[in-house]
Amino acid sequence: MVLVAAVAAAVLIGTTGTLQARAQSTGQEATAEVSSNLRIVGVYGARNGTGADVDAVEVHLELAAGAPPMDLTRLLLRVSDGTHVATYSYGAPGFSTSWIRGTNHSAVLFAGDLVRLQLQLGAPLAPRQPVQMTLLPETGAPLDADFRTPPTYGADTTITLR
Repeated sequence: MVLVAAVAAAVLIGTTGTLQARAQSTGQEATAEVSSNLRIVGVYGARNGTGADVDAVEVHLELAAGAPPMDLTRLLLRVSDGTHVATYSYGAPGFSTSWIRGTNHSAVLFAGDLVRLQLQLGAPLAPRQPVQMTLLPETGAPLDADFRTPPTYGADTTITLR
């Protein structure tokens, strides 16, 4: 009877260890999927001249605290002005990246890096125009960067949008 109890206890302990390891793995994967790995530092509009509407957008972003390195070649940006919808991806026409701080390590964003995403818009943004922008990383939650263009642009060629 003692031998049967010992065998049963060993089986229970082994099963508990397996379940604990599986639960930890699932918890880490769920945390990576739910938490956003990116943080938007700023969104800026660019104009070719003082009489023109915004025809390009720059998004400055970095990794959120504790986030693992992110491969920007897997990042998608969706931009909608209510009339036009465009999706941008790494290396596609109208989308480029440059590092403001840090070094471009094969398009991987590391902690401490600050990167500039540049988008050439298909349709210019007029004053007072609402825009929905969503960053879709490979893992993690989508990150919204919605904004409304200012009522006037004045003589500025670079406009802070968010």
